[in-house]
Amino acid sequence: MHKNGKHVFFTTQHIVLLALLVALQVVLGNLTQVPLVGKQFNFGFLPVAVAGALLGVPGGLIVGALGDFIGAHLFPAGAYFPGFTLTSALVGVLYALPLYRQKPSVVRVIIAVALATVLNLFLNSLWLSMLYGSKTYWGWVTARAASYLVEAPVQALLMFLCLKGLSRLNLPPSVRLRKE
Repeated sequence: MHKNGKHVFFTTQHIVLLALLVALQVVLGNLTQVPLVGKQFNFGFLPVAVAGALLGVPGGLIVGALGDFIGAHLFPAGAYFPGFTLTSALVGVLYALPLYRQKPSVVRVIIAVALATVLNLFLNSLWLSMLYGSKTYWGWVTARAASYLVEAPVQALLMFLCLKGLSRLNLPPSVRLRKE
């Protein structure tokens, strides 16, 4: 949208979409937990990826950060630590870089998931080593690496299917993905 020749990101439509995606991230990220070795799998990545794909870097960042922050306070699993919120915000940025307003493709989704997986593995291991100290940083990385390797293909498949479905919808031009 343009107003007086300037790009306006925060239209009412964008704010409503952001709010819906944040709420969806809170629910899918906290109420749909699948235990894996050393961590838990959830579906909270999907709304963050959709935000990055439809709304770009600001959308991915906002949904990632607010979804994590609100979820951590509504469903606490310990003391709040802002490092995990930073990781979630950066993951939203990484999803947006290859996916924003692009035609969904397997290659773009694999790139997005690979970038986010590497970031999650290394940053979240850092936060855990700072918080708990029971293992060294590399101990956390090696303990969690297998879970991330199992999780990444599942995330890529689900993300591709979700974005492919979104690309077929008749969304408003300001949030539309390229069609096939």
